[in-house]
Amino acid sequence: MAPQMSWRTKQFINRSRLWHSVMRITAAVSTTVFIGILVGTYLWLDTLQVFDIKDDQVSTIVEYKGQDNTLILARNGEKIGELFSKYHVHVPYKKIPKGMVDAVIAIEDRSFWQHHGFDPKGILRATMVRLKGGNSHQGASTLTQQVVRNFLLSNERSLQRKIQEIGLAVQLEKRLSKERILEIYLNTMFLGNGAYGVGAAAQRYFGRDLADLDVHEYALIAGLFQSPSRFNPARYPERAKKRQLQVLSAMVQARMINQRDMNQLGRAQLIYKEYHPINEEFAPYFIDFVREEAQKLIPGRNTINGQGLRIHTTLDIELQRLAERGLASSGKILDDAAKKVGVVTLKDGTPSKARLEASLLSVDPTTGEILAMVGGRNYSQSKFNRTTQALRSPGSAFKPVVYAEALTQGFKWSDVIFVSPITIDSYRPRTPDEDFGKETTLLRAFYRSMNTPTIEIGQKIGLAPVTTLAKQLGIRSPLKDEFGTMLGSSDVTMMDLSRMYATFANYGRLVEHIAITKITTRDGKVLYAAPKVAARSSAPLTPQIAFLMTEGMRTVLQFGTGFTAGHLANFAVGKTGTSNESTDNWFCGYASNISTVVWVGTDEHVRISGNVTGGKLALPIWEKFMSSAFKVRPPSYISPPDNVVAAVVNPHFGTRTDSGVRMYFIKGNEPPAESASAALEALSATSAAGYRDVFRN
Repeated sequence: MAPQMSWRTKQFINRSRLWHSVMRITAAVSTTVFIGILVGTYLWLDTLQVFDIKDDQVSTIVEYKGQDNTLILARNGEKIGELFSKYHVHVPYKKIPKGMVDAVIAIEDRSFWQHHGFDPKGILRATMVRLKGGNSHQGASTLTQQVVRNFLLSNERSLQRKIQEIGLAVQLEKRLSKERILEIYLNTMFLGNGAYGVGAAAQRYFGRDLADLDVHEYALIAGLFQSPSRFNPARYPERAKKRQLQVLSAMVQARMINQRDMNQLGRAQLIYKEYHPINEEFAPYFIDFVREEAQKLIPGRNTINGQGLRIHTTLDIELQRLAERGLASSGKILDDAAKKVGVVTLKDGTPSKARLEASLLSVDPTTGEILAMVGGRNYSQSKFNRTTQALRSPGSAFKPVVYAEALTQGFKWSDVIFVSPITIDSYRPRTPDEDFGKETTLLRAFYRSMNTPTIEIGQKIGLAPVTTLAKQLGIRSPLKDEFGTMLGSSDVTMMDLSRMYATFANYGRLVEHIAITKITTRDGKVLYAAPKVAARSSAPLTPQIAFLMTEGMRTVLQFGTGFTAGHLANFAVGKTGTSNESTDNWFCGYASNISTVVWVGTDEHVRISGNVTGGKLALPIWEKFMSSAFKVRPPSYISPPDNVVAAVVNPHFGTRTDSGVRMYFIKGNEPPAESASAALEALSATSAAGYRDVFRN
């Protein structure tokens, strides 16, 4: 049996308890009175301008219009990306759910609707809890004080800073409504995981908009205001849950919910789903490009991140998905080809297994609007955008410029060239041996991508006119002053080639490419609008010459180096390109309403072994993409303009015949009909040669 305490001992203990209680109460009352005196002193001193904090600093809060992420929108208005320095999702007060407001008021500042900036009772309550050695679920600072601290003051802990905080909070309450103060508070406070405000927190932690959450989820968010890092549910789910229950309990005490509601809400499952506002899984290269372009289009802004702008873009979501899938599905073919390359040396000097990269750029040739952009196979591995940043040799993909200039100067597809070796200074272009010593038309040389006839015709028309036309067609990269340029020896960008081929598709009219149609503020004020098509167009080619080139490129799919995509030749045309040692492999082609360029190669500019070409590496990606794209954007037949006629011509000898290749000519420049005997002789020769050989390039 435990010994009983004496009367004197009990009396001593009771007196001690009473003494401690009196001391605590005295300390609390003294603290409250002291704070009140300090506040009054501050307000008096402030009128004497003792403190260097004026009412105009409160104006920073009064005039705050709210931060919001800059949204990037696809052509259909769907959000595809966000730009921000701090992740904000501004929610106007009227759209903040009552449950969210109640949860925050209950746990952070229960007397918010009654006090005038600071709460003496709250200070007393927090002080009493601390004197008892406990932890207050509510702090001594009101929401208004927290707003002032967040906007105007440092994190310094000092008596002067606390007095300033209270005085400024009183001033702020005089200038703003309670609802406006609460709106600012709920939209600006840091809540962990990079989220600022309850709207951002809802997306960061639950992957949903604030309006779609339930009260038990609002309670969890409300619990983060005190210490976002300590109660971060992603790192400390048990702590976060305990804090959520504290919030729900505070809501019961404030009579916002009843005990039964709390029990049900406390048992409700918290399902976390992190939301990534910058989606690296969809159009990341395009989003990077748009960010850079938008910064150029709005001068005077240090950054467009977190400005609440709305950037309206040209991207077609369906086509972008098809482009990304197309590159992804080609992975095995590219990886198998990379194995033949072996080990390469990276830019930093370290050895690495070779990796074949690929990129795709697709535009509307009539408007210049970029529809799809894939700058590489894996954005997380390499953010280098090969559609805009890489300079690569176009190979035979450059040849249409040479032939377009030749047709402009009066040459025609049926003109005949005798194929023989050619040397210019020390430069000697290569052509398959089986073509030497034979006659061929310009068209056959074009669709077989023969080098020596291209140089021979280039010598006749001149290098300067070719490079001039190339620039007019949209080639902005510098071109070498050498005949090798006609065969694609000068490095260009994918954007260069995209402009060039889109011009052929658009009957000779170049329309400058754009990715952004409009930039507005959150309220709809237009900050930038893209110029109309006519204002960014030029006509380097006549419609007739452009159409002749289109039909020339159609034969590439029908009879030449792109024959594996021949099933698309009714509506699509194009040209292969392969640089020396197959370091760069291209297919560039178009239909009436979509023009697409595909490149395959290595970032290290190394030789790809084996019999690889643009027709074998790039064409399959282009073919798959265009076949699917036609279901999204059905093309129409590219009809001939006025003053163009067609004739069936022997592709070897350039004479008209009943059986040969359909060629197009400027009216009056078509070849004469040949005799019946000559036709039979020509037919025999062409049958022996065959129309569907597979050629390099």
